Amino acid sequence: MRVPFGLLDALQQPLQATRRARQHPRSIVVIKPCCLGDLIMTTPLLEVIRQNYPEARITYIAGSWSKVIVEHQPIVDQVIDCGSVGIAGRYRLSEYFVLARQLRRHHFDLAFVLDRSPMLTLLPWFAGVPRRVGPDSQGRGFSLTDRVPVSTTPTQLQHQAEIYLDLARALGLTIDHPRMHFEPTSAEREVIRRSSHPQIAVFPGGGSNPGMELTAKRWPLERYRQLVYRLVHELDADVLLIGGPDDTALTHALIDGLDVPTGKVVDLAGTLSFGQLAAQLEACSLFIGNDSSPMHLAAAVNIPVIAIFGPTSPQEYGPYPPDDPKHIAIWHHPTGQPCFFLGKMRECHNCTCMQAVSVDEVWSTAQRLIASPHNSEARS
Repeated sequence: MRVPFGLLDALQQPLQATRRARQHPRSIVVIKPCCLGDLIMTTPLLEVIRQNYPEARITYIAGSWSKVIVEHQPIVDQVIDCGSVGIAGRYRLSEYFVLARQLRRHHFDLAFVLDRSPMLTLLPWFAGVPRRVGPDSQGRGFSLTDRVPVSTTPTQLQHQAEIYLDLARALGLTIDHPRMHFEPTSAEREVIRRSSHPQIAVFPGGGSNPGMELTAKRWPLERYRQLVYRLVHELDADVLLIGGPDDTALTHALIDGLDVPTGKVVDLAGTLSFGQLAAQLEACSLFIGNDSSPMHLAAAVNIPVIAIFGPTSPQEYGPYPPDDPKHIAIWHHPTGQPCFFLGKMRECHNCTCMQAVSVDEVWSTAQRLIASPHNSEARS
């Protein structure tokens, strides 16, 4: 892979945009088409961009499936729906160049490319953006003016949010305790369920994205069932099962045979928009679930999170920021290195990392977070 990118790298001089970069950009474009959780992890960078360029107009290029994330970011001035462009095998080259021509009409001064795909790093060059900053992984950033190195070994892991923030660091921008953000609307907050008992959101799904299925990220359903039973009977909690329309079979299976009082477990899978889900999470005392977009959403609305990890690593994808005492990632990988790295999954037949996470461990962690003073602070 490095050979063709190296050859293209030799053509760097012809690939320079004709317009000169402004020292203080007036129009900035951020490019990250997919996916939901990844876009949530870009929000700390958005905060930094706005703080450093308060007068600039910020435009975000996002896919149809994931644009909801940036539509809930008040600091973003415009969202451009790029359809399926950027998802391998899901778009035509003609759609790509239509998007490039559309971006060229905006005369952007600065582009942040948050994807490692060479097609996406090329996009702002085709659009005539004079300064283009992004991660450079295995030479894929050949068309960028500011290439930020990214580790390509599983022994040197870095959180995705920090990789995005490194782009700001490369430009010398000031960074001050960034966090992830998601702002539900007042209308979305009107539909939430409230209770006098602790409400705990449980997400047993995950691993489904456009162009990729990674169901190995799911903790065994029977363990979720045992956990929910204890949350109801020992904590007197109301458990909200959450997820999208594709998760309903999973939540129905979890409830099947579960011996709990009527109304103590509510299946919300497939009933809420993403914004409504965020509003509902704001009213919860705790989120428990797999590495997924709902997990990142729970961290973004600042509630306690227990994230259960298997083939992926919390060092890369855990709730952010990782030093927040409300964020607990449970991971017991036998090698200490993820099976899923750089978009590829190593063959694994036993899922020992998921089997190593016990119900007792998750239960005791939930008890600790529910009783923590940080819990009431998060929801105040």
